[in-house]
Amino acid sequence: MTTVSPPDRIDTRFAAVAARHGDRTAVSDADGELTYRQLDALADQVAELLAGRTAPGQLVALRADRTRYAPGGILGILRSGAAYLPVDPGYPKARQDHLLDDSGAGLVLTDTALLPGEQPIGTAGPFTLAARTGAASATSTRAVTPADTAYAIYTSGSTGKPKGCPVGHTHVLALLDAALPLFGTGTDDVWTLFHSWSFDFSVWELWGPLLQGGHAVVVDRDTAADPEEFARLLADRAVTFLNQVPSAFGHLVSEAAAGQLRLPALRHVVFGGEALCPSDLHRWWQSGTAPGAALVNMYGITETTVHVTHCPLTPELLAAARPGRTPIGRALPHLTVSLRDPDGLPVPQGEPGEIWVGGAGVSHGYLERPELTAARFVEAPEGSGRHYRSGDWAVADPDGSLHYLGRQDGQVKLRGFRIELGEIEATLRTAPGVLTAACLVTGDLPDEQSLTAYVVADPAVCSTRGLRAHLADHLPAHLLPQQIHYLPHLPLTPHGKLDRSALAGVP
Repeated sequence: MTTVSPPDRIDTRFAAVAARHGDRTAVSDADGELTYRQLDALADQVAELLAGRTAPGQLVALRADRTRYAPGGILGILRSGAAYLPVDPGYPKARQDHLLDDSGAGLVLTDTALLPGEQPIGTAGPFTLAARTGAASATSTRAVTPADTAYAIYTSGSTGKPKGCPVGHTHVLALLDAALPLFGTGTDDVWTLFHSWSFDFSVWELWGPLLQGGHAVVVDRDTAADPEEFARLLADRAVTFLNQVPSAFGHLVSEAAAGQLRLPALRHVVFGGEALCPSDLHRWWQSGTAPGAALVNMYGITETTVHVTHCPLTPELLAAARPGRTPIGRALPHLTVSLRDPDGLPVPQGEPGEIWVGGAGVSHGYLERPELTAARFVEAPEGSGRHYRSGDWAVADPDGSLHYLGRQDGQVKLRGFRIELGEIEATLRTAPGVLTAACLVTGDLPDEQSLTAYVVADPAVCSTRGLRAHLADHLPAHLLPQQIHYLPHLPLTPHGKLDRSALAGVP
C-alpha cells in the first residue's frame, strides 16, 4: 500500500513537532502556558468549528489579543485549509472595517467582544466564530486568494490606503528552512513573541520556535510598551532569542543602562522593520547586558516574506559604515537581491540602486490590485524570473555586502534641493548626548515648508546651540533643520516603528 505524505504546510509541520514534543511548553503568557499537546488540541477545536465553512486559502479574520491562546486560533484556521487575516483589536474601528471589507472576509475568529454586524456561530476554547453581516460586508465579495495562502497582511500604501498581501505556506517554510540554520536554534530556545499579529515580524517570531519544538513567550500589549516590565520579562523567562524593531530596542537599551540589566541567557538579537540606530547598539555593547548575544540585522519586506538579508553586526562594522547607510548584509540562501536602475538593469558596483528581490520568498502579489501587482512583481529583463521591486535603495560594497540607503520615495525636495531625511537623522544621532532622532519636512504650503528635527536628549547636556554646531560641521546648509524639538521619546506605531504621523503633530 502506498503511503501518501501530508502536504508540506505550516500546520502539518507543527503537527509533526507536537507529536514529538507533546509535553514541552509551546507558548506562554503572563497568566499561564500551553504545552504542544494542548496547543494542538486547541487548533483541532478551531478547525472543527470552521469545517465546511471555508475554501482552501480563503481569508478568515483573526481579531485576537496577544495571549497564549492566539497561536491556537492561527493554527486552527490553517488546519481548516483557510488563511488568516490578522486584524489588531487595537486598531481604530475605521481601519478594522477597511481590512475586513477590502478582503471580503465573511468570518471573524475572535477572543474579544463581537462588534456590530457580527453574528456568533459557535465557540472553540476562548474563541468565538462570527459571521459578518450588514451593509458593508453584504456588498463586498471574497478576495480571490491562491489555495496555498497562509495569511494576508495589509501594508501601508503610497496613497494612504492599505493594500493586502497574501503569503503562502511555501513562502514561510522557505524562509524558515533558509534562515533558521544560520542561528543554530532548537528545542531549548526561548523566543519572545513581541509584535502584533498584524505585523509580519510575528510570523518569524511564531513559527521560528514552534516548528522546532521551542518555547514562544507572548509579550502582552502593556508589557511591550513598558521597557522596565519588558526587561524584567526577558530576565525572568531566560529568553534566548529576541526580535526587535530598532525604535523599540532603543527603549530597552535605555532601561538596560539605567537598571543594570543582565541577560546571560540571551543568545540572539534580531533587528528588522526599519534602519538601525548605531548609537543604541554601541550603548548595548558597552552596557554588558548580554555579553553572549549575537546581534543580527535582517532587512525584510512583507511582499517577500518577512526577511530578505542577514547581517551579523559588530562595533567595527558599524564604525566603518557611512552615516545614512545601514548595513544589511547578504541575501538569505533562498533569495536573490540585485540593485537596479529605473529601467530594471543592474547598476555598476558601488552605485546605488533599487533593491529587487527574487526567489522562493516572493509572495503572490496584492489582493484585488492587479495593476499594482503587475507594477511591483515583475519579470527581470534578462529573464532571471519573477522579482519584487521594493522601492528601497541600497549600495553594495566591493565584496557584495549591502547597505540600505532608504526609501526610493523617501527623498524630499525642499527649496530646489533633493534631500534624504535619513542622512540628517543619521548625523543627528552621532551628536554627543543624542539617544535617537528623527526629521520631517513640516509646513503645509511650499513656501512655508522647513526641516524640523526631533531629538531624544537632555537639553542641559546637548544644547540647541551645540547640536546646530555639530550639524553644521557635518552637513551642507540646505540639510540643516530650521527647528529642533526635544522629546522624552519618539512616538511609535503599534508595530514598534517610528510613528511619523504622530511626530508631525508635535507642537
